[in-house]
Amino acid sequence: MKTWLGALVLMGLAACEPKPAFVADGFRDTNVVITSSTRFDFMRFAGDWMVIESFEQTPREVTVSRLTFKPEAGGYRYISKAAISPLAADAEGGDWPFLTVGQFGRLSPEVGDPVWVIWVDEDHRTAALGTPSGRFGMIVNRTKSLRPDRLKAAREILAFNGYDITKLRKVSP
Repeated sequence: MKTWLGALVLMGLAACEPKPAFVADGFRDTNVVITSSTRFDFMRFAGDWMVIESFEQTPREVTVSRLTFKPEAGGYRYISKAAISPLAADAEGGDWPFLTVGQFGRLSPEVGDPVWVIWVDEDHRTAALGTPSGRFGMIVNRTKSLRPDRLKAAREILAFNGYDITKLRKVSP
């Protein structure tokens, strides 16, 4: 009898555990608190980045492959370049939104979800970016070649922040 009672109590407790809450078009459990990097430095983060892996809603043929964060007063001009297909040349996006930079790498566009620098390595060579909604996320690096330890760290940080890293897509080699 005690065994059955104990089993029922455990089943009841398991039922109380919150279920992952994913936005319909998102990749992150929004029940998990998201963090941003205290290591973020405005000038060191500026410049060109290669997208290594990404969570994207776009069709497989169109993927953002490169980013530039161009410093301006109060923020960055965000310039993305998209690969139209694996064999096509990169195409530069025409609309360059402005991102206001807040504390700890919290980047706020004029329209749309804020993008947070969730993690950046000490030398600002690799970063994990994401949104509190979970609709966007990516791992970026200054060059196409990313050391396995930094890729592993970026993935672990995304997972810690509630992202389903099984949905990451490789973009750059």
